[in-house]
Amino acid sequence: MASATATLLTSFFALTLLMQISFEAEAATSLYHSQSTKTWCVANPSAGEDALRANLEFACSESDCAAIQGTGGCSFPDDDDSLPPRASVAMNAYYQARGRNSWNCFFNGTGLITITDPSSGSCKYA
Repeated sequence: MASATATLLTSFFALTLLMQISFEAEAATSLYHSQSTKTWCVANPSAGEDALRANLEFACSESDCAAIQGTGGCSFPDDDDSLPPRASVAMNAYYQARGRNSWNCFFNGTGLITITDPSSGSCKYA
């Protein structure tokens, strides 16, 4: 009887260990796929003009904003209509340069992470 109980317990622990290893392998694969999915940071459409200007200034002071300056592929006229796309390009440059962490796209609640490439025409997001 003791031998049967010991065999049963050994089998139970072996099965439990096997299930744990399988679960951890699945979790690691899932984590890898979620981190390898390309994401971009864009301005929230409901963000106010003052917030977008602050985001643009901050992001360009901390990352490369060549894409929206001079002859960059995302050059926009310096007017209010172009503020959201200019801010988005700058916010994304910051987000990409900092490792694509969700907190690097927060911008006081005015940034959104998207899985849809916001690139358009000659303006290619990093």
